Amino acid sequence: MQKPPRVANNLQAVKNSPRDLKDLEKAVLHNPELAEAFILMAKLETPPGGSREKARRISIKPLKCLPTNRLINQMHTFSAGLQENNDDKLIDLQKAIEVNPTNTEALQAKIAMQLALGKLQEVVDDAERMMAEDEDNLFAFEAAVQALAGLEKYDEAIELLTKRIAKDDSNGNFYRIRGQIYLAKKEDDKAMEDLNKAIELNNRDAAALIMRGRMHYLAGEVEKANRDISDALLIAPDSVDGVLMRSLVAAQEGRYGDAIADMELLVRAAPNNVDWIMQLASYYQMDKRPRLAIRLLDEVIQNDDKDWRALRLRGDAKLSIAMHDEAVADYDEAISILERDRAVPEEQKSSDLDYSGLLNNLSWVLATSPNEKLRDGKKALELGLKASEASEYKQAHILSTLAAAYAETGDFEKAREWSAKAVALAEEEEKQEPGSSQIEQLREELESYKKDKPWREEQKTEENEKPFAAATESIDT
Repeated sequence: MQKPPRVANNLQAVKNSPRDLKDLEKAVLHNPELAEAFILMAKLETPPGGSREKARRISIKPLKCLPTNRLINQMHTFSAGLQENNDDKLIDLQKAIEVNPTNTEALQAKIAMQLALGKLQEVVDDAERMMAEDEDNLFAFEAAVQALAGLEKYDEAIELLTKRIAKDDSNGNFYRIRGQIYLAKKEDDKAMEDLNKAIELNNRDAAALIMRGRMHYLAGEVEKANRDISDALLIAPDSVDGVLMRSLVAAQEGRYGDAIADMELLVRAAPNNVDWIMQLASYYQMDKRPRLAIRLLDEVIQNDDKDWRALRLRGDAKLSIAMHDEAVADYDEAISILERDRAVPEEQKSSDLDYSGLLNNLSWVLATSPNEKLRDGKKALELGLKASEASEYKQAHILSTLAAAYAETGDFEKAREWSAKAVALAEEEEKQEPGSSQIEQLREELESYKKDKPWREEQKTEENEKPFAAATESIDT
C-alpha cells in the first residue's frame, strides 16, 4: 500500500500551490483523523488564493476528532478569521478561549473586535481578566483605558493610568493618554500639566504636541498653537490631526489660502468625509469664493437632502451673492429638518448656537432684503426673538437682527432699544478682542433707526479669483 504523504509540521513548510493542497487531500483521504492536515488545507484555501466558504467548511471538519486541546484551540482561532459575521467570529474566539483560557492571541483578537463593535463593557471585563494574569500586559491595559473612556468612566480610567505611572513615571505615553482623558473631563489644567510632562519626557511625541496645540488654539493662543502644530508635523508630516489643526490655525490667522490647501488635501484623501467637505466650503466662503462653496455643498445636499447644516451653509453662501430667494429656501428647509426630524427639545435649542445662528440668518434676510416681495417683518420678528432667546440675549449680531426686525414692522422705538444694546455688547467685545465685532456697521444701523429708517442690505461678494496656494503632497490616512 502506498504510504500517505508526510504532512508538514507548520504552514511555513508548505507552499501555497495546487500540488501542496492535492498532497494534503490525499493525506486526509488515507487518515480522516489527521487534524493538522485539515488545518493546513483550510489555510491554503483562504483568500485571495482560495475560497473563504470552502476554507470554513474544511476548518470545521476535524473539530470532533482533534486529539489535543492545542489543536482544537488553534482551529477555533483560525475559524474565527474566516467568519464574515462579526458575532460568529466572537463565538469562535470565545470557544478557543474556553478550550485554553491562556490563549493570548484569541483573547486579544476578541478584545480588538469588541472595541470595534462598541462592546465596551465586555472589553473592560476581558482586559481586566488578562491583567489579572499579567498585570504588565500593555495591550490589555490600553484596551481597558480606551473602553473606560468610551463608557465615560473617566475616573476609573485615570485611576488605572495613575497606578501605571506610579510604576513607570518615565513613559510619556501614559501622561499623554491621561491628559487626553482629563480633556474629556474638561479638567484643562490637569490635562495641560500631563501633556507638558509627556512632551518633556519625549519631545518627539507628535500626538501630545497636537493635543497641546489644540488646547492653545481653543484658548486663543494662536502663536503657541502654531508652534506646537508645526513641530508635530515635522515629526509626523502625514498626521491627519496635525494637518487639520494646521488648517484651523491658518484660518484663525486669516491665512485662508493655506487653510484651503490643507483642507483640500484632507478631502482628497477622504472624499466621503462630510465634516471635512463642509469645513472646506466654510473656508471657501471666508476666502470670498462663495460659488465654489455652493458647488461643493450642492454635492453634499444631493447625497443627503436632510443635512440641515449643509443647507444652512449653502444659504449663507447664496446670501453673500444676493441670491436671497434661494437663501431663504435653504434656511427654511434647514429649520424644518432641524425641528421636525431631529425633534430638538426646547432645552437643547436654547444651548445650540447653530440653531440660534440659523434662526438669526433667516430673520436677517427677511428683515433687510431690498426685495420687497421677500421681506416679511412679522416672521422676521418671530425668528429674531427665538434666536435672541436661544442665545440668551448675549450675541451682539443677533440683537442687531432683532432690531432690524422691529424696524421692518415699523416699531422704531424697539428697534433703537435693541440696536443700542447690540452696540454696547459689541463695544465690550472690542475691548476684549479688538476687531472681533462689526462695530461700525452696528453704529450705522442705530443711526438709521434714529431717523426712523429700516435697514437694507444686499451683499454682493466679488468672487476671489486669485490662485490657491500650492497643495502639499497627498496624505496617507
